[in-house]
Amino acid sequence: MVVKTPGGAALYLQISNEIKDSLLDLRYGEQIPCEADLIKQYGVSRGTIRQAISGLVSSGYLYKLPGKGTFRGKGPFSEVVRNTIPSFSNTVVAYGEVPLTTDVKLETVKADSLIADKLCVPVGEDVWQLSRMRGSQREGAYCYAEAQISKVIIPELQESDLELSIIEMITRRFGQTIFSTTNNVSAAVIDKSLADKTGGPEGHVFLYSEFVARDVSGRPIMFDRAYNWGGNFRYLIESVRVSTEDMA
Repeated sequence: MVVKTPGGAALYLQISNEIKDSLLDLRYGEQIPCEADLIKQYGVSRGTIRQAISGLVSSGYLYKLPGKGTFRGKGPFSEVVRNTIPSFSNTVVAYGEVPLTTDVKLETVKADSLIADKLCVPVGEDVWQLSRMRGSQREGAYCYAEAQISKVIIPELQESDLELSIIEMITRRFGQTIFSTTNNVSAAVIDKSLADKTGGPEGHVFLYSEFVARDVSGRPIMFDRAYNWGGNFRYLIESVRVSTEDMA
């Protein structure tokens, strides 16, 4: 296959993007084609393929195992700096209030491209989705959150399991160790579609966060999206360096 580069895009970047798109058909830990097969598929040099793969490894889309190949996912951890953003409930408690949780809903959904990317599952695969509305009465703070959990990791989930927080449920109820987390936080404005979905005031600014929890092998366990608005709370981010030895 001869790869064209419209607009003068670097060849290795186009190949890198095509490989990244193909990952949406793979689960975490599934192997991608070897270098020789990729060279034949794209009709380019070994150096170009290695440059494309290297970028995906650096970005956390792939990991290498010497003598075995290249695989989807971040791969095993030996040490990581964990940046922790307290949960909405913990933040409310820290301000001396009681968190309120309503409209809890558990269902099965098909993974779209975003969920497939975050959980390292194929697009269209069934995953658990837990949605809930949280709030604080006195401060008038609100949070709508949706979490997706891989059914490969947790094949059975019931309404009664939701009595615990999601993290407690995963760690205590199902015995999964969360070793690494990723938090992406940004500010945005509540548009009509989001207002209809969450009940939030259209036109108001909210804090949007994407949270991914992984085990020590780098396998994603949960992807959680939260929309926070109202109130005068501040979220404290703490960084802690941990290693696999600390988990023993």
